[in-house]
Amino acid sequence: MTRKIIFGIFFSAWLILIILLSVWPEASTTIQQDVSEFHWDYLEHFLFYFILSFLYVFWRFDQKLSITVTEIILFLIAGLIFSWLVEYIQVFVPGRAFTINDMISNMAGITCGTFINYFIVVRILLKNYLLGKTSSI
Repeated sequence: MTRKIIFGIFFSAWLILIILLSVWPEASTTIQQDVSEFHWDYLEHFLFYFILSFLYVFWRFDQKLSITVTEIILFLIAGLIFSWLVEYIQVFVPGRAFTINDMISNMAGITCGTFINYFIVVRILLKNYLLGKTSSI
């Protein structure tokens, strides 16, 4: 199987996982945290969406290690809308609630993940690795 097929499958599965985890009714009572405490779930939200963007970037880049600007912008717009929508839907799920900080964490994960994964991981690190590999042959 090619990289595109593998990462396309992983991207789709991760997207479905995010949707399922976001709309799954909360059975336990919410643990109240002090406002001054760090909320670990913000980091979880950020990482889930960061990984989603990682999978998307590795699915979509071509043989020249690039993705069109239009595709990056469309993914960012779709990702931001998806981040908002998934949080908003929780208003209608028992035991769940819309949280602006969760939504911001989701959006930050999509945005940072897209730029870091594309511009640093793919365009710089992977490109330099592949160029170094071919020059030593």
